[in-house]
Amino acid sequence: MGTTDTAGRPGDRAPRVPEAPAATPATTSERGGRTAGVGGADPREQVTGYERSPSDVLRTGVLTVAAVLLLVVLRWARGEVPAPDEDLVRRVSSAVPTLERVLTWAAALLAVASVVAAWLTAALTRRPRLFGYLLVGGVIAAVLARAVGWVLDGDGTGVLPRGDALPWGLDGARGVGGTAVVAASFVVLAPFVSRRWRRAGALVLGLTTLLHLLVPRALPATLTVVLVLGAAVGSGTLLLFGRPVARPTRGAVAAALAGSGLEPVDVDPAAVDARGSVPWTATLRNGDRVFAKVMGAENRAADLLFRAYRFLRLKNVGDERPFSSLRRTVEHEALVSLFVRDVGARTPRLRTIAPVGRDSWLLSYDLVDGATLDRLPDTTLTGPVLLGIWEQVAVLRRHGVAHRDLRRANLLLDRSGTPWLLDWGFSEVAAAPALLDADVAQLLVALALQAGVEPAVDTAVARLGPEAVAASLPRLQPKSLSGATREAAKRHGDLLGEIRAAVSARCGVPEPPLTELDRVRPRKLLVVAMLVLVTYSLVPQLGDVAGMAARVRDADWAWAPLVLATSALTYVGATVSLLGAVAARVRPVPTLVTQLASSFAGKLAPAALGGMALNVRFLQRSGVDVAVASSGVGLSYAAGTVVHVVFLLLFGAWAGGSLLGAVRPAESPTVLWGALAVLVLTLAASAVPAVRRLVVTRLVPPLRRSVHGVTAVLRSPGKLALLLGGSAATTLGYLLCLYLSTRALGGGLGVVTVGAVYLAGATIAAAAPTPGGLGALEAALIAGLVGAGMDHTIAVPAVFLFRIATFWLPVLPGWVAFRWLRRSDYV
Repeated sequence: MGTTDTAGRPGDRAPRVPEAPAATPATTSERGGRTAGVGGADPREQVTGYERSPSDVLRTGVLTVAAVLLLVVLRWARGEVPAPDEDLVRRVSSAVPTLERVLTWAAALLAVASVVAAWLTAALTRRPRLFGYLLVGGVIAAVLARAVGWVLDGDGTGVLPRGDALPWGLDGARGVGGTAVVAASFVVLAPFVSRRWRRAGALVLGLTTLLHLLVPRALPATLTVVLVLGAAVGSGTLLLFGRPVARPTRGAVAAALAGSGLEPVDVDPAAVDARGSVPWTATLRNGDRVFAKVMGAENRAADLLFRAYRFLRLKNVGDERPFSSLRRTVEHEALVSLFVRDVGARTPRLRTIAPVGRDSWLLSYDLVDGATLDRLPDTTLTGPVLLGIWEQVAVLRRHGVAHRDLRRANLLLDRSGTPWLLDWGFSEVAAAPALLDADVAQLLVALALQAGVEPAVDTAVARLGPEAVAASLPRLQPKSLSGATREAAKRHGDLLGEIRAAVSARCGVPEPPLTELDRVRPRKLLVVAMLVLVTYSLVPQLGDVAGMAARVRDADWAWAPLVLATSALTYVGATVSLLGAVAARVRPVPTLVTQLASSFAGKLAPAALGGMALNVRFLQRSGVDVAVASSGVGLSYAAGTVVHVVFLLLFGAWAGGSLLGAVRPAESPTVLWGALAVLVLTLAASAVPAVRRLVVTRLVPPLRRSVHGVTAVLRSPGKLALLLGGSAATTLGYLLCLYLSTRALGGGLGVVTVGAVYLAGATIAAAAPTPGGLGALEAALIAGLVGAGMDHTIAVPAVFLFRIATFWLPVLPGWVAFRWLRRSDYV
């Protein structure tokens, strides 16, 4: 990511702008621990504290995903994997009993010795924090390794009983649990020791794994998962509690500058906004002052995480692939800096690139005597200053360079008020026009925050021209802005809307639609999840096409009139419920026609939105106030939800014995684990303030309005009876329609069991963002009927018959009803 540089041209050696005192990193403290690790620490780095590192976030995420994918694949293919595993075991295992026993002892002793050595290291060097890390990581790794062994080899087929039991509890050390503890311990220990000891640890771990393969107690597939999982646990432990922060020392930075021929006489930390790097300032022997930014492995990990997030979340933002190494990242920033300075843009001169410390690089620029816009008062941004900033952007546009991070911290004014552009870490050369337009959009917002909308837009048009400024309109949206600019804009009301209006008026163009930048939206994720559910549930049931065809041929079509009658009952119930939801008198026949028309309008929008809008419009045209009509329709749907939940509890309790006996949840640990996971995630989400605010702002107000509406209806027993009676008739109509459909195909389940399946399936499908729960309801009903004991050759056609009667057949009459309502001026 980009950083904020405070650098400039040679000769600009006027007194520096006063800055806040910089905090000098501590060399040793309780906060930072000791600089000397096992085997001696690198003298070019010092420990300055503990922090949650982006590297640990990246490693934990990658290793966890890899472990889960391996576990899922191996569990899914458990019937195929043992064959190659056992063949590998036969090829690498020793056939000599004496040698096998020696190797067994060696594997167990090596695992125990390595773990004990790690613990002794923490104890002898008086590091209780490291000892706690090792204890927590080891326990979690052992527990998860046992769980992996149970998932993959729970039936015993993957466990290889080789060799005799070992004494003194060493037998457990040669299993998968011991391997996981060793892996987790070495990952936890790595940031506390020198590179030499880390290499020794990797060698020990590799030797332990080899011995486990030569004398296996578990299949190699299980051992692979456990190794990856142990490493993930170690990284997760460091992420949870923090790792030592190793920063290049003042001496290392001075040595790097001196190695490049700059001869520093004084080096100090810089108190500036240096996002993505560690900033320093140095005074050279000839009197010049330079600004140095040091970027290390942590900065690269943060950049990779940021790019991965943007790739998953956004599109059309112009992100290129990440560079192959930190060195390439530094070289790219240097290249852009040299190029833009050469073409005439005002940016600090690059002085040197040099390695510093173990995994860090340094970029040094001439120091600019000035301050960035985020530290200056609003009155500083006069007309000439704004014109000068836009002139710099015009130079970039002429040469196809996109800065891509034009926030206020990257715009600097020197003592004379001349603007400078800083930080080219996120920039692109030969940039597409969309990226150049995004630069204009971001700078418009950044300048409008301090100078106001009109001055920012007018000066932009004066320097760039109306066409270039108008082209930024589709990019004037929060997702195009940097985090700092976006957060500042939130505190200024509808600032983006004001800028779009001003640009549109000043350039004489209408406001175009905003560029679609979202790659993934919650609704899209929900659709994908529903498609997966439908595929997983329906595809296995559709295999026996011949059997289902035979069931359809032998169906008793005498039930068909009753199926259609119960489908029609749902429209009568909806009519009665709506009549009871409003205090005004509404004509019953047009209301019934409106419910039939909803079967057509509801197919045009998800979650019954089309039907709700049609009902609100009908009530409004019938003389009901808009607010009352909206609350009445909402009350009708709320009553339907309440009745549905009551029926679900009643039918579930009534049919509980037979359903539980058919599904046998005790024999389905995956379902129980899934339910537990959902419960844990729900509790975790409730602990997040943003989730609680969402519940309070989005869910509580509608519930309160529903309560007020129910209170008003309770004053009229007749209206209450219509409201609840109509809702009950609607729910029972759907329930009986499904039951009669199963009877028509030869199903033998009772009405209570089928009713419980329908109510549960409809509840699940209510989350689907498709009209009428299309796809999700079919999958839920088929899965429920099959789970309750019905043959799939009956369940599949029965559910399709039910959906034809309640979802597809009413579409044409609904369209006719909708046309009649339009001609009769009811909607």
